[in-house]
Amino acid sequence: MENIDYFKFGATKLEDISVLHIEGEFDSVIELLQGQVTSDCSLLSDSFGQISALCDEKGYILCNFDILIKNKSILIVILSELEEVFIQEITKFTPFYKVSIKPLNTQVIGIAKHKDEKVLPNEQKILEVEDINLCLLLGEKITLNDMQPIKNNNWYINRKILQDHMIKKSDLGKYRPHELMQDKLRISFKKGCFRGQEIISRMEYLGKQKKSTKLIVHDLPSDIEKYQLIGESIKFENKLFSSCLRKKQFIL
Repeated sequence: MENIDYFKFGATKLEDISVLHIEGEFDSVIELLQGQVTSDCSLLSDSFGQISALCDEKGYILCNFDILIKNKSILIVILSELEEVFIQEITKFTPFYKVSIKPLNTQVIGIAKHKDEKVLPNEQKILEVEDINLCLLLGEKITLNDMQPIKNNNWYINRKILQDHMIKKSDLGKYRPHELMQDKLRISFKKGCFRGQEIISRMEYLGKQKKSTKLIVHDLPSDIEKYQLIGESIKFENKLFSSCLRKKQFIL
């Protein structure tokens, strides 16, 4: 795996994250999400969450997030700066399903671990790539005493190393999933219709891919001038970690 030497195993309290509880009858919440988000919500369980996205009707990404089930409640774990985007988009449809969205005040721990490591109580796996798992742990009384600490930056660098290139608010509505390689990890092409599905599927089956987003590890901002930066560069130990895209990627 490229850049794996920069991957850090351990746990960190995620400071820039919000958690949303979608309240209502369980099946109604799943039905609502299934018609909107890009992942297959029918595969969710108490131990297995999933990474996902919400797109507009033209297939452009509006926000990225993780979906979890905890105590029969469906939770959205999302960057705080994108919280209102998710709420505004999903609230358009909540009256039809008799559900509501409310913030949940809870601590979120991000854990990067080997696949064969012991599973902690209430731990939820959200991403598995080769022998590496990324997991989330939610709760008010969680301590990191028994876990190797890593920094918040390491968590987001780890996601980039695993080719999970997430958007920030400044990227809203600018990119389709294939441009950021989100078709590999965040899209289900088997689940049926979701918002933007027609165009996203056309890119999957008829589009001709020329270039894609990749992680570049570099020293200076000027090193990536020929690329389009997705989100922001993350600094760690005098290195910059950037998700970079060359302009135009697809021909339809």
